[in-house]
Amino acid sequence: MPGFTIHLAVAKKYVEKHKNEIKNEIEFYKGTIRPDTNEDFTDICKNKVKTHYGIMGNNNDGNFDCHIEKFLIDSNTDLKKDFYKGYLLHLLTDYYFYTKYFNKELLDVIKNNDKFYYDYDCINKDLEDKYKITYIININKFVAYNVGVPKYLKLDKIINFIEDFSNINLKDEIKKWQQLNLHN
Repeated sequence: MPGFTIHLAVAKKYVEKHKNEIKNEIEFYKGTIRPDTNEDFTDICKNKVKTHYGIMGNNNDGNFDCHIEKFLIDSNTDLKKDFYKGYLLHLLTDYYFYTKYFNKELLDVIKNNDKFYYDYDCINKDLEDKYKITYIININKFVAYNVGVPKYLKLDKIINFIEDFSNINLKDEIKKWQQLNLHN
């Protein structure tokens, strides 16, 4: 999964680009980080299979397993609320991060039996500064820093991802994933 800083940068840019859509930014940001935390935001989520609606991570072949359509039909999901819009943005960010934008890097990580965590730690500070990220509800305790060179991810490509992906239209994505559910 992309780290908290990437998720919050995407969310922050999304709010800037979709001013009339998000009414409660704090709830939107909480929704954006909720799939990776427990319900009260005090710890890292222990059951990401449940919160991500699929097998956690990938299938070791670069195909990311996340069932956004299951989130959309979950009886608890209320997309009129900004919290759930943020939650949806998180799931979409994960999905597109691995399947469209960083699939080659993911395959390299899989080949090397590695993780992206070191890379996230190397870029967190730069992203915080660029996007003026402030961490809500003390999730900063989950964010690590490392002064080093990322192994797989390049900062400029991450920034391009954030800038590009934050243009996403949630309503269009909802329709697309609902259509996929009808065909499965």
